[in-house]
Formats: sequence, C-alpha cells, structure tokens
Amino acid sequence: MLEETLAASRELREQTVRGRDKPYFEGIKKEPLRIDVSFAFEDRFNTARLREITRWLTEHSYYRPLYFTNDLGREPEKIYYAVVVDSPTLIHNGLQQGYVKLSFRCDSPYAYSPPIQSKVYDWVDSPFFRQVNDFSTNHHERTITDSRGSIILNPFRPRWIDDPLGTTWLD
Repeated sequence: MLEETLAASRELREQTVRGRDKPYFEGIKKEPLRIDVSFAFEDRFNTARLREITRWLTEHSYYRPLYFTNDLGREPEKIYYAVVVDSPTLIHNGLQQGYVKLSFRCDSPYAYSPPIQSKVYDWVDSPFFRQVNDFSTNHHERTITDSRGSIILNPFRPRWIDDPLGTTWLD
C-alpha cells in the first residue's frame, strides 16, 4: 500500500465562553500542504552525486514548482509550489545503496493544474445586418407595427388582470 497526502490539514477556529460548553464556531483555517516524499537511487550513489542532489533540493530561497506526472510519465498532473523543510534524511546500508526522505511545504493548501493550451482561433469581425421591411406576415406579441411598418412596443402595457381567469404561467 502507498501513502500520500490527500488534502491539507485544517484547523477549527472557535471561541469559548465561560459558562457555555459548546464553543462558538468562527470558521476553518486551512494549513499549507505538506508532502512527504521518498526516492531511491537506482545505482549506487557517491559523495559527489549526493552533494549535487542535496544542493539541488535544499538551496532554494523561495517556493519552486514541484510536480508529479500522469500515468504516461510525460505531463504534470498536479503542480505544487514547494520548498524542502525539516531535515532531509538519507537511509542507506553503508554500501552506497539507499533512499532519501524529504518533506516539502507548499505555499498554499491547493494543487494547481498544468497550463492548458487550446487551438488558436482567428477572429474575423464581420458585422451582421438584417434589413426587414415588412412585419405583416410575422407574429409578434406585446409589440405593434406603426404607420411606417416598424415594430414598436405597445403603449398599452399588458396587465395580469387582463389575462382570462384560469390562465396558467405556461399559457
């Protein structure tokens, strides 16, 4: 079985008052995400290689992208902005074989999605005009045609009382 962090830890913000057993709930504070990672060396490691890896992981002064790939191993599935905290640990058998345990702290309680790119669509701005000169054959409600044949709003606004008794909303 594998173990991985599912979500950031949360802290309840509550206020207690003397004489009341139930505290007043004020909200939830999400802690930044912590990710514990272990990785093993495929080959034997040497001191120079170990120092190079240590510098690469621990010499950053600010959060850096940390991502894990999808099943195909090509694209990032989730991106975290993290920095190594606590003490990285090297577990080995004394024969230059072993693994490293690290703890990362993220800048927020969330993971980010990778950048998504879509096709570039060319936008052609072509205004659309439709000239309608005669409305006599069309059906229109709540509007009337004036003496020139243009549509105007009916000056006599319809009222609910004008609808026949028993008329439903769908009617």
